[in-house]
Amino acid sequence: MTATGVLLNSKAVPPQNLGTIVKRQRNRLGLTLRDLSEKSGVSISHLGRIEQSQRYPSANILLKIAKPLNLDERELFNLAGYLPALESKETNLKKHKSLAELDILINRITADLNHIKSIIRELHKMS
Repeated sequence: MTATGVLLNSKAVPPQNLGTIVKRQRNRLGLTLRDLSEKSGVSISHLGRIEQSQRYPSANILLKIAKPLNLDERELFNLAGYLPALESKETNLKKHKSLAELDILINRITADLNHIKSIIRELHKMS
């Protein structure tokens, strides 16, 4: 759950779920369709169709309704399938930790290779 109470998914939500999310968020904020229409500039009928899953909102409509619904634009675009899913902080942290461990291993391998090369050079000098 996010601060706005909308569950983020790794995939776009089906159209009926996006409409449900919009309606629930509007209701949570105590907004009527008229209120949301006035704040967003999107007609009441169009908003109603979105909430009833009769219309799927364009990116432009999502931009208009995100702020009045107190939703992050990226979050709403993600839910609609217009953007890739957001990585969780935990996933991001794990990725950075793994990359740091990989860097350490690469440095060790590089040091070992340099050591092997110096041994080979010494052996060639002895022959």
